[in-house]
Amino acid sequence: MKRNWYLHLSNEIWVEFWDEITNVTISLKFSISTNNELINSEVRLLPKQPHPDSSKKYTRKPGTDISKSYNSQLMAIDIRKVNLLKIRQRALNIIFDYQDLNKDHFNKITNNKFNYPLSSKEASRIIKKIKHKKNSNEHLSIFSLLYVIQIHRGSMEPYAELSKSTSYSSNYIKNVIKQARKENYLSKPINKGIAGGALTPKSIRILSTYSS
Repeated sequence: MKRNWYLHLSNEIWVEFWDEITNVTISLKFSISTNNELINSEVRLLPKQPHPDSSKKYTRKPGTDISKSYNSQLMAIDIRKVNLLKIRQRALNIIFDYQDLNKDHFNKITNNKFNYPLSSKEASRIIKKIKHKKNSNEHLSIFSLLYVIQIHRGSMEPYAELSKSTSYSSNYIKNVIKQARKENYLSKPINKGIAGGALTPKSIRILSTYSS
């Protein structure tokens, strides 16, 4: 069974989806911001492109139309069918699943921007051990890491998700993240009012002590 998506990871990061909409290929381009966030910088809707053959190298440039299908027109009803938030979340999960499986290649392509000292599992385990150190450097930096990982995964409810994995309340975590930004463990998001941000060198330095 053919999968309905394809990840292009070279000098650019693209995720493309087939069959989300009949006869349409959806292409999403992701870029690394100056704030070290992975942002969806471009979306293209194209006539359905040839599906990648897993047995061959896929040479089509992402986001381009090689279908030569000029007899059909993209209609407004097709565009309204696109759930961009849902597709973007799927794309982010695909990208970071690839990081889990091919960490060295991913880190090389992204210039180590997302090469964190700890995994989410390691960070969750540590946060449960240092409950007595609330508001400490370690506490703030680890929660910052867990929050950033949720954002990278496209989570629409990062506080609720972290509450499940850490056993802290959503309101408590929200306040911790607010404090982490204030004390420079976590940068402010690029767009005000939208979840985001990146680990600061201060956080990475503290987290590195756990991986050494």
